[in-house]
Amino acid sequence: RALVLAPANAAEAALARSATVLPADSLGAVCAHLNGHTRLEPAPALAPEDADGAGLPDLADVRGQLQARRALEVAAAGGHSLLLFGPPGTGKSMLAQRLPGVLPAMDEDEAIEAAAVASIEGRFDPHGFHRRPFRAPHHSASAAALVGGGAVPRPGEISLAHHGVLFLDELPEFDRRVLESLREPLETGTVTVSRARRRAEFPARFQLVAAMNPCPCGNLGDPRRACRCTPDQVARYRGRLSGPLL
Repeated sequence: RALVLAPANAAEAALARSATVLPADSLGAVCAHLNGHTRLEPAPALAPEDADGAGLPDLADVRGQLQARRALEVAAAGGHSLLLFGPPGTGKSMLAQRLPGVLPAMDEDEAIEAAAVASIEGRFDPHGFHRRPFRAPHHSASAAALVGGGAVPRPGEISLAHHGVLFLDELPEFDRRVLESLREPLETGTVTVSRARRRAEFPARFQLVAAMNPCPCGNLGDPRRACRCTPDQVARYRGRLSGPLL
């Protein structure tokens, strides 16, 4: 079985390995190939060195933080969600960014599923085929940006993190409706985007890692800086996270 595609799409399609992919610049080139006048050369397979996890942030770069590093390793081994809690500057974001480097490379089926979602958004990089996605939306992101939407439904950040890591920094700063929209995908591994005449279901099996300060000023528990927050302010800040989500 052979597929004839534009050269721009050939490298991506060749990753599926279920058919021979023939790049063609024009219909004339296709006709010449079918008539035996010229021959379209198959698209080359991705070189193994282009598909490994080299170049990802390395957990070995982190000094100290033994408890946090151990928590990250346990989360990676068990596929658990993780909440990193501490004052600013303690390395929460740095640790989260190193989780994809601890996780094993995706197998062929996982890589194809993740690539299919990324391809819809035009963000697929064939050289990172087996690397697990890492998505870190800003806390000002809307529910549509996280879940997906549009007149023609398109995947959001949680689907772009399929088989990878979704990192939410400054977790309490996200709109509560945005955080509540995570509950169903975390339980089912899918997200449904419905519009007036269209309905689409996207995969969304991701590992959630979040980070937050202990209080609004961030200094609670810091031995060098005094916290300026009242107990009520701390309680309201932490109360932005619902029990079911935690």
